[in-house]
Amino acid sequence: MEFLKRRFLRHSRTHLLKTIHYSAALLLTGCASSIDATKDVQSAQLLASERLPVQIDPSLTWNSSNPLTVEAAIAYAVTHDALLQRDFSIIVQRRAEIAQTELPANPTITGAFGIAVDGLSGAPLILQGIQNLSWLWTRPDRIAAAEQTLQQAILTAASRIVDVVSKVRLTHFEVATQINLVQFAKEDVQLASEALEITKELYSVGEASELETDNATISLLKSEHALQEQQELFDYAVLNLLHAMGCPESTTIFDLVPQQSITAIKGTEEILFAFAVDNRLDLATQRAKIKQRSVELGLANPPLVSASVMFNESFNNRQAILPGAGITIALDGKAKEAVANAKLKQSELTYIDSMRNAVRDVRKLHEAYTASIGKLTIDEDIVRTTTDSLQRSIEATNRGELNPLTLIPIKRDLIEAKQHVLFDELAVVTNYLQLEQAIGGTFKGIEQ
Repeated sequence: MEFLKRRFLRHSRTHLLKTIHYSAALLLTGCASSIDATKDVQSAQLLASERLPVQIDPSLTWNSSNPLTVEAAIAYAVTHDALLQRDFSIIVQRRAEIAQTELPANPTITGAFGIAVDGLSGAPLILQGIQNLSWLWTRPDRIAAAEQTLQQAILTAASRIVDVVSKVRLTHFEVATQINLVQFAKEDVQLASEALEITKELYSVGEASELETDNATISLLKSEHALQEQQELFDYAVLNLLHAMGCPESTTIFDLVPQQSITAIKGTEEILFAFAVDNRLDLATQRAKIKQRSVELGLANPPLVSASVMFNESFNNRQAILPGAGITIALDGKAKEAVANAKLKQSELTYIDSMRNAVRDVRKLHEAYTASIGKLTIDEDIVRTTTDSLQRSIEATNRGELNPLTLIPIKRDLIEAKQHVLFDELAVVTNYLQLEQAIGGTFKGIEQ
């Protein structure tokens, strides 16, 4: 056996070296592409920043000792969101796949030697190298398809950034709103408690009935229950914010710095529709998908050709080099083309449906935003009217014309009116931010 091994190595060395040199030359021609995806990740970040109404500052940090600004919350979120980091990893993968696609097909080298069992001297030796040649004419299309998958990954990551920022802005505002609502609920409990104390005093001097005292007690209990519910809503809002930031496990108690008020929406619905189609990253991702499917259509049934070279040594030490070629007859070629055509059609129809959904979302949110503005205007009028009424009642009480107890219901009505204003403001901001996201991430660039 040792003799056979030496014989195999001796005869195969020259021919193996030739095959290896040829394969290495092929490989080296395709190794120019880098697998470094740093610029691709930066491209995703740039695309997102162009569609954001706020600036992301990665240098911003936050801890429990400092009030949480929306800018700090955003900076924390974009560095801790797991799905965003996953999308960045997919970009790295897609860049590596392009580098892989640019390389030639892996050559196959096989060898065998025989062991004489019939008494004949010597042993046969066979060496064969096979190289698929189809990659030569499919390479441009395969690279183009891979580049479109990379573009889709970049667009998906950019869209994720926009979504994360929008979610953080909204949940941050919700927490700020809930803080004010909790404070109003506490004030209502205080007023209900004062009303009960006054009613008890009046009851003690015979100026109030036992039923009135019971009603005041029930009113206080209802206020305390409402406060507890409001506190629960606040806790839930905080959890949503922490989740949006990527740290739902945190138990930190923090203060918030309120956001600046939103600006008025520019443009008609038609302008918003057109802007959404041009700027929504999810639609851009689907357009890249269509391009990919179009390219893959040309790869469905390419000619499959291979070249080979064989070295053969017989029992009589006769040596020969046998060049050859092969072609694969694709019996399923038409079926593959039909599959590729169907995938392209599906991508096109998906894009059409997504555009229709985008138009619906824009229209729905624009109408909701307009309606919420109207409700806010009405409730702000109620606050002003109730405030005026309370002021006149206080003046009448000071003149002795009214019982001090009559001020309590008016004060509670004013608190309720202010709560409604907060709900309306939250609805306005929610519709605004969701509409902003629905058109692509920002209202910047929209003409009147």
